[in-house]
Amino acid sequence: MTQKIIPRGKRVLVKRDEAKGGVSEHGIVTPDSVEKEQKAYGTVVAAGPDIKDVKVGDRCIYGAYAGEDIEQEEKGKKVEYKLLDDEDVIAFIK
Repeated sequence: MTQKIIPRGKRVLVKRDEAKGGVSEHGIVTPDSVEKEQKAYGTVVAAGPDIKDVKVGDRCIYGAYAGEDIEQEEKGKKVEYKLLDDEDVIAFIK
């Protein structure tokens, strides 16, 4: 059974985008771990009661080292979340 995470105050729960290794425009191979640290994108899955301008499903950019890492298993697969203060969210992607 998966537990539900409910942010308090001015916090946002973001589901991290999955990191995918690849090849840069200069032909440099980047592993998953490098991509994960460089890109901090995700989708809001829950917001605290004091957040007014954020909706579930909004895409956002946040500081790569901000917030608390949370891992949960869903349908037999590990899913990574970030619990962020509203100030850690740099921008929303519309």
